[in-house]
Amino acid sequence: MRVVKDDNPEDSSPPAKCEVQILRDKPVGKTREVASLNVDGAPAQHEDILSLLKRKACEAGANAVLIKSTGKKRVEGVNVDHVEAVALMIGTPKPPVDPSPVPKTITVTPEGPAAPKTITVDPAASP
Repeated sequence: MRVVKDDNPEDSSPPAKCEVQILRDKPVGKTREVASLNVDGAPAQHEDILSLLKRKACEAGANAVLIKSTGKKRVEGVNVDHVEAVALMIGTPKPPVDPSPVPKTITVTPEGPAAPKTITVDPAASP
């Protein structure tokens, strides 16, 4: 399999759990191509080829695979199924969740006779 990944780092990291759909027609709406996928496999391995496409698309940060073409070709004297596809990000990805959106309380203990001071920091406040 050959994967050509987009160099755009924006939203390219795969989520922990990734659902990738296989498409035969270009979807309507906003899409972004994140990788080109080319796979060769034995004709009896059709489901394995689709699973591999989904996994590689997920690793590239995509949520869909658009099958561009399928066909037969000979590789080293053996007939194989050949699939050309693109990994797509459909729609606008959700922004990352801030792991600490609540105000934080920090206690500062200076050296010497000064008393400890508690400071509350609100991450939502403007600098």
